[in-house]
Amino acid sequence: MLLLILINIFIVISIDSNPEMSLSESYFGYFRPYIDDYFFTEILSMVILINIFLFKKSALQINILRLIFLILIFGLLNLFDERSLESSFTDPGLIYFLVSFFLVFMSIRSIKKDQSIISSSNRLR
Repeated sequence: MLLLILINIFIVISIDSNPEMSLSESYFGYFRPYIDDYFFTEILSMVILINIFLFKKSALQINILRLIFLILIFGLLNLFDERSLESSFTDPGLIYFLVSFFLVFMSIRSIKKDQSIISSSNRLR
């Protein structure tokens, strides 16, 4: 989950570093207005940061990560909705979504593995 926060902070810093940059020159292509208009990465970073501190409530952590996964799906649909399929696949913003999906999936898997270890240790008592 820490990597998800770092990726989102990197996006915020890289976008805010040169706001006059044209869309074609931007690191994140046409995904940039979506990030700027809706504070996508800032909100997502805060939710993930709060989620890290909920380590004693693993079921709630998994539900929040599933919500983040759905939010990322809607962001990905927005990325593909605004232009042709070919230009969407060549947009660098797609990498953000792919990495985020992978990290959310790995976080959920790790939390479930921790839950199974804890439940197996409780059976031994």
